[in-house]
Amino acid sequence: MFTNNFKKSLLAVNVGLILSGTASINIAYAADENQASESVEVIEVRGIRRSLEASLNTKRFANAVVDSITAEDIGKMPDKNIAESLQRIPGVSITRNFAGEGGSVSIRGTNPELTNVSLNGNYVASTGWFSQQAMTRSFDMDLMPTEMVAGVDVYKSPTASIDEGGVGGTVVMRTRKPLQLDSLTIFGSLEAQDNSISDGTGYGGTGLVSWKNDEETWGFLGALSTLETVGRAHKAENYLDDSWAGAGIAEFNQTRKRDALNFVVQYAPSANLDISLNYFGVDLDAGNSNQNYLIIAGSDAADFNSKVTGATGLSPTEGFAVNGTFAGGPYDDQNTRNAEVDTKVYSVDVDYKADNYSLNAKIGKTEASGGDGGNYGIGWTSQAPNQQIIFDMTHSKDMLLQPVGTDASNHAEYVMGVPNVVETIRSDEESFAQIDFDFPVEFGAVTNIKTGLKLRDHEFSSYANKWDLGAGVNLDANGNLLTKADFADGTFDHSGVGLIDGSPRNVARVDGDKVRAHVDKFKTGSTLQKAGWGKVKEDIFAAYVQGDFSGESYRGNVGLRYVSTEASAQYYDFVSLSSIEKEKNDYADWLPSFNLAVDLAEDVILRASASKVMSRPNYSYMNPASSYNDTTKTYTRGSIDLDPYRATQADIGVEWYFNESSLFSVTLFNKDISSFVISGGKVSKLEVDGETRILKENVQGLGGKIEGIEFQYQQSFGDFGLLANVTYAEGYGLANQLDSNGALVGVKKEGLPGLSKLTYNLTGYYETELVALRLAYNYRDDYIAESTGIGGNAFWDAHAFLDLSATWHVNENVDLSLEATNLLEETTVQRLSVYNAMRLHADNGRNTYLKVSYRF
Repeated sequence: MFTNNFKKSLLAVNVGLILSGTASINIAYAADENQASESVEVIEVRGIRRSLEASLNTKRFANAVVDSITAEDIGKMPDKNIAESLQRIPGVSITRNFAGEGGSVSIRGTNPELTNVSLNGNYVASTGWFSQQAMTRSFDMDLMPTEMVAGVDVYKSPTASIDEGGVGGTVVMRTRKPLQLDSLTIFGSLEAQDNSISDGTGYGGTGLVSWKNDEETWGFLGALSTLETVGRAHKAENYLDDSWAGAGIAEFNQTRKRDALNFVVQYAPSANLDISLNYFGVDLDAGNSNQNYLIIAGSDAADFNSKVTGATGLSPTEGFAVNGTFAGGPYDDQNTRNAEVDTKVYSVDVDYKADNYSLNAKIGKTEASGGDGGNYGIGWTSQAPNQQIIFDMTHSKDMLLQPVGTDASNHAEYVMGVPNVVETIRSDEESFAQIDFDFPVEFGAVTNIKTGLKLRDHEFSSYANKWDLGAGVNLDANGNLLTKADFADGTFDHSGVGLIDGSPRNVARVDGDKVRAHVDKFKTGSTLQKAGWGKVKEDIFAAYVQGDFSGESYRGNVGLRYVSTEASAQYYDFVSLSSIEKEKNDYADWLPSFNLAVDLAEDVILRASASKVMSRPNYSYMNPASSYNDTTKTYTRGSIDLDPYRATQADIGVEWYFNESSLFSVTLFNKDISSFVISGGKVSKLEVDGETRILKENVQGLGGKIEGIEFQYQQSFGDFGLLANVTYAEGYGLANQLDSNGALVGVKKEGLPGLSKLTYNLTGYYETELVALRLAYNYRDDYIAESTGIGGNAFWDAHAFLDLSATWHVNENVDLSLEATNLLEETTVQRLSVYNAMRLHADNGRNTYLKVSYRF
């Protein structure tokens, strides 16, 4: 056990002092770490119930609107994935990535790109591993091992002292320090993972050692984690209303290996001085292969339709036949990648406490590099005569794609086309320096003044190289075309999700590793794709002042944050590609914030907040790099000349803590969004060599609104417990309404990407000294896909996931646990609103983890 100081008057009579060491420090910070205090002993405890109590108390004593997840012990986050833990919080919903793991986080109906994610309060560089993934500012949460996380705080209302950037909200991941743990803490775990639709097994292990001397003046902590995860997705995909159209039966195949290291040295020679050196690094090998057995419509609807008989309908936007019999064969499109991501964070933190002030200073750097490592595009076709495809893309949840005259499972029948390799490379880097002061004061109700400065220097770059390949890459030693048989890896064994009977499920699979190794032998050089080269720089200055106040039955803070951003971008002239151009932009924001908590009774709190918030556009929007479609004669490019997303928000709620581990609360919230960014919203014409071409650029949107209500309930019943929360939200974005000639005729309301009207979570648990069981059910209503922008035409159907975790405490030191995500093997469906047809139906299977852990 150890002691920690915080103001005793903040502790309500009915709240026990049963908090984990990590949670106590966060509570002290959230309440007010620098106010006069008495020594209160905090006892370290473990278990689901105590973890929930710690999280509940963090929420109760915070001056802002904060929800927390606290690891009751090392390696005891509620879920294997941090994003999946966050979805249990009211108002939070997540999007699952390629292999079904929790990825991006949406707070109160906002686009996930408007969620600010930080590690110990600072930005973490990230590049993403998928070349078609938007270049966002958010750290991928599945890169962070849960064993290295002490807790996660979700700020739905900001304070002036928190970094700007979260129109939706701010997620702060917290790691541990050695002086917070017992003198010699040792933790180790081994685990195995299985995916129900794969034939492989992933393995991993984590080790942590933390030590401090008897005087508790210095210590070190080291943690190492390695995890191999098998991921699969079986999909049915319909893109017959796109400008470049097709539809197919697909398998995404990925086995990822993540290696992470966290190292901390902490030195506290006196009660007034604390210095820590921190390092966190993660390396992700995300090699993957995606095969899609396709009917290709191309970009010319008339040409495609001329080869189709028996069609009864056309896609409403592009005019492609959506059913019938196609006179042609399937095309197996394989894209296999050597994807990787490498992220590092270095920082030095200094805390100093004097008689009449305290100071925190930090300096650090975070950097990331990565990309797809080369996207190897391979086309496989059958040379059998008289091939046909019977197809039907008019159904809302499935499709028919039935080849005739060819055997999809026959490796030897399908020959290789000439490969195309384009390697996308990204880098992200930020240096930061920050200083904060706290001054205890007695200005009436104001008890503390907090002020500080922060400087950030940020650079993001992205470019691609197209490989030059020697002749004969698709031929064997005898000059014959290579076939799938030369790289065979069994068959898809597609689960059949989204497929009508008659569609093949056993498609001949090709080993992506073998294909890449073969193609690598023919690389003779590479050529920079100048159109896609771009670099974005930002110099950010922030300053704030915040006053904390409290009285007999109230507390809170009021503050003002000023932030200025100077942005610049470099790119090749997108028409001639002969010169490097430069663009600049700058803007400044004044961000006031107000948070108030009033004790209506000993166990009832009225909470209110109001603030202005902003989020900078992602780098995909800001990067002026371009692409050109020769068929449609269209350039598409980003723009540095964009303002950030801005919003004014407010909420008010009542929280009833009817015993030390129980809560019922209701909160009303509102976000008035004054600016959005609309992808490709600005369209103009260019004359190039006597030819008219189209230019599409990003443009500032017209704003919108989100409002809703949250309910939260938590209670324990002896060995049992129940948690439930419900969020209902409505919102819209404003967009220009154009007539058939493109003339502006008014403004219309459109749906917002990422906004589900109804989300709810139900979690039940049973816990004794011997076992701990938890079932968690998460439901999310339908919503517009995030990538489609305001008024997008792709919708995710409502879906729900059931997760299970069970732990047997073998003895005081050893735990054996079993965890299953997506226990019922739920599939997800994306539909096209324009004619209510399925766009995508995906099955990611059930992931099961078996883990043994040791703590000393």
